[in-house]
Amino acid sequence: ISVLSMTNDMNLDLIERHILFDNPNEWTISSGLGRDWPDGRALYANVTNVQSQTPDFMIWVNEEDHLRIMCLRSGGDIQGVFTTLWNGLHELERELSIRGWHFCYDARLGYLTSCPTNVGTAMRASVHVRLVNLGRLPGFFELVERLKLEVRGMYGETDRHYTGIFDISNAERLGKSEVHLINVMVDGVAKLIELERKLEAGEQVDICEIARS
Repeated sequence: ISVLSMTNDMNLDLIERHILFDNPNEWTISSGLGRDWPDGRALYANVTNVQSQTPDFMIWVNEEDHLRIMCLRSGGDIQGVFTTLWNGLHELERELSIRGWHFCYDARLGYLTSCPTNVGTAMRASVHVRLVNLGRLPGFFELVERLKLEVRGMYGETDRHYTGIFDISNAERLGKSEVHLINVMVDGVAKLIELERKLEAGEQVDICEIARS
């Protein structure tokens, strides 16, 4: 589906439902990534009608990188999500190779991307987690960083609105395997949920001390 062919209402609906990337903001405009918008931008989704159905496998075309490939599902089946993503990547890479194309890869650095923070595996594994109590405490962001994770709002890295729901993902991409990064994310999120449950039960939690230790 070409972004150019979408109505304004359809465009905003898909963005709100996390199916489509945002329209350019000050970050993408200043970097040049928003140039000639929306020409050449598109969405692939594994459903026949994105307005009435919710896809769980999507490819964003020319948002920042040429392709961003993702699998999004409700629930906690991390392995199932990864398997779907892997199968999709394998098929896409096979089709590209038939046509003489391949993903940009450096033997030392790994996969190369527009955003330097994604160089390496180029994989970001994340979950949306409700941390209403923990997210308000001093030291929360330091703790997340110590767990080798990064935190965003529900609507991406530029989202600064506090809702109590955070997008938690692996912070590293370079020099680690995909399996290792997923395990780091799973273990770190489990620790955050453990602390949130303690706060819900009325226990005192000193997350600054936990982060230091």
